[in-house]
Amino acid sequence: SPLPLRLPTMPSARKNISSAYVQVLGSGSWDLPAGLLLFCDGAQASVVLCNIGEGSQRFCGEHRLKVASRLRDVLLTRLTWETMGGLPGMLFTLQDAGRGGAAAVHGPAGLGSLVRSFRHFMGAGPLPRRVCEVVDGSVAALAESGIEATPIVLGASTSVLGAAAAAAAP
Repeated sequence: SPLPLRLPTMPSARKNISSAYVQVLGSGSWDLPAGLLLFCDGAQASVVLCNIGEGSQRFCGEHRLKVASRLRDVLLTRLTWETMGGLPGMLFTLQDAGRGGAAAVHGPAGLGSLVRSFRHFMGAGPLPRRVCEVVDGSVAALAESGIEATPIVLGASTSVLGAAAAAAAP
């Protein structure tokens, strides 16, 4: 279930962002699962990470992407190893950077239970203070940036072109 990111229509909500850009973190290759980084500059410079598969942190280090100091939100599209295998490591990195628990984690139902299970090997320090389960098409508001993420569920029998054609039909 991809999470398209859009800026809200209210001008007051956009006041914290002067510019934003998306960088592809991984394309789904054998050594780095698919992921995106959304960089927001402005009064509250921040990074939003969409999916954090195993190897994401290594990739960021190799390419000198300073994610830990600015990471505010993590969006998970599914609860699979490909989409969240690097989450415990990133939480430890935030802890080492003095920002333990600072990033909010958003994802599908069951995310809260999964993150709580990390406490058995991580302790409470690195765990995120805010875990948001997004269900039934609800909108996830991301930190103070004014960005919203709306999940769009695509099933095996649903295609983007078919849905667009059905919506455009008279």
